[in-house]
Amino acid sequence: MEIERSSLARDEGHRIASMSADTPTNIAAGILLSCVGAFAIMAGPTLTAVLVTTIGLPADAAGRVFAAEALGTALAPLAATLWMGRVRWRTAAIFALLVVMAGNVVSSYQTSAGALTALRFGVGFFGQGVAFALAIGIISGTSRKDRNFAFLIAAQVALGVLCFLLLPLPKTAGIGGVLLPLAGLAALALLATVWIRQPAAAADHRAAAGGAGGSAVPTFAALATMLIWCTGLGAIWAFMKLIGSSAGIDPAQVGVALALSTGIATVGALMASWLSDRIGRIIPVTVALLVQVAMIALLQGEMSFLQFAVTAAVFQIFWNLTGPYLMGTIALSDDTGKVSVLIPTAQIGGFFLGPVIAGHFLRGQGFGPANSVAITCCLVALAIFIPTAMHLNKRHAGMLSPRKVTTEGHS
Repeated sequence: MEIERSSLARDEGHRIASMSADTPTNIAAGILLSCVGAFAIMAGPTLTAVLVTTIGLPADAAGRVFAAEALGTALAPLAATLWMGRVRWRTAAIFALLVVMAGNVVSSYQTSAGALTALRFGVGFFGQGVAFALAIGIISGTSRKDRNFAFLIAAQVALGVLCFLLLPLPKTAGIGGVLLPLAGLAALALLATVWIRQPAAAADHRAAAGGAGGSAVPTFAALATMLIWCTGLGAIWAFMKLIGSSAGIDPAQVGVALALSTGIATVGALMASWLSDRIGRIIPVTVALLVQVAMIALLQGEMSFLQFAVTAAVFQIFWNLTGPYLMGTIALSDDTGKVSVLIPTAQIGGFFLGPVIAGHFLRGQGFGPANSVAITCCLVALAIFIPTAMHLNKRHAGMLSPRKVTTEGHS
């Protein structure tokens, strides 16, 4: 009887915590923080080009600046697992956003590769990575995780399109034209920190649930699925412009095709927000990954502009459909709330592992190995995801059944 009461109290605690996290303003604050966290990745190619053309850095040095920032952003969520249960999220968000604002203003006046590399790592680790981890924590605490993660991804994709079209702003502004807009976005997000809800009760209840015997295996399996899938995405995405050019398309038109396909791909995230969990996760993720495999297989050889643009658009639509479900699966299976914040680490880590692995197999005979690595990763991710999702479904069905029996017994 005491166990049943404890279970009911814990479930009620989860429900109340989710209700407080589900306020539109709290979700909006999380989405804004995620955009700050992802801005450097979205604007990375533009910043790298500006570093080369404006201050004359060698391409490899410019690449290291970008890599350092991405590394900092990826490592920050690992550190966040140690402090997120102890620090007020609003305070952490304010600190992170102030770091981003100050770091980007200072970086705008640097011309040394060494100074820029150190600054960008610091901005990534103490600023953007912290903002990203908080964003994932906020959305993970909501009841409709798939839908809200879909909105988060849609916002990031829209931001990516704006980065393609507008940066640097103005065109003659150099580094500042890329970094100062991020400082402005961080200032906007700073105003939204008043909406952030502190999920202290939710964290306590999730920790209690984890202590009650919940296995962490499904959570880490879901996180591994995200890492492997993003490794595949990184393997093909890193070479997309080169694949388009090698197909006989003008490089400028390749850029236009990718900008258009990225904008159209917002449909995938919006589709995920509409579907939510109406048909579960296994069907949409299976369909989405298999379509990605088919599109990756088509991204080879001679192509017209239209064929390349359509293939890239379909690929990205189903890419953005997959992401919310994988993120929602990680969050739903995470009883402690500590593993979910590693989602950015898995995403960014995958996007950097992919090009490294694919590049190892490239021997100047086209980009076929990149396609092969991407396809393999998608299929392996699917093979891990299906049993993980099935186990999660059974676990939640088992959690609901005793509640139903207990409720009927007391009615």
